[in-house]
Amino acid sequence: MKYEIVYFDLDHTLLDFEKSEKYALFEILKKFNIKPKEKYLEIYKPINEKWWKLFSEGKYPKEVIVVERFRDFFAEIGLDSKINSSVASELYLEKLSHLAFFFDGAKEFLEKLKKRKQRMAAITNGVEKVQQGRSKALNLHKYFEFILTSEKVGKPKPNPLIFYEASKISGVPIKKSVYIGDNPDSDYLGAKNVGMDFILYDPEDKHNLDCKKVRNYDELLKILI
Repeated sequence: MKYEIVYFDLDHTLLDFEKSEKYALFEILKKFNIKPKEKYLEIYKPINEKWWKLFSEGKYPKEVIVVERFRDFFAEIGLDSKINSSVASELYLEKLSHLAFFFDGAKEFLEKLKKRKQRMAAITNGVEKVQQGRSKALNLHKYFEFILTSEKVGKPKPNPLIFYEASKISGVPIKKSVYIGDNPDSDYLGAKNVGMDFILYDPEDKHNLDCKKVRNYDELLKILI
């Protein structure tokens, strides 16, 4: 294998977060007697992305963004006066922590790497409780030595601290490691900031970055072996 250890982002790289997000959001809407509609999901998604971007930029802590995204969302659909955003956030995170789905081919890809005795771990900006719960649901610890969240470290990607901490835990130097993710702002810049090799997972060919890029797991496997 070309790298002593391979680090993965989870959501949008190996896991279908949009599917989990939709199920969890619709479940909490039902809890508040709101009929789920696709348009609500389309309203929520850019609001959520906005707040996570602010989080990755270090402008707000996780505790703030997970509540404020719902405050914005319920205000947008005209229900902010009727629903407690903190309660909605807690319900959503609880639901989300049990909802996890591999992208097609992701599990088989991890199995192939495991058979080749490739060391693997995950580095994610996701909420600790949610990511650990979803990891347990999919038995991700079967593949990963550890799953390191920005919440546990105290700084989100692209801050280099989480990558240094991962290197400390694994005992593998940065130069013998690679990070694989889908997000130019957090994943690509995070790896670049620490001097770690990076591979962009970009199935829709949306990004033009100066780095290795793959559209599927077959292409990724060829690079790694």
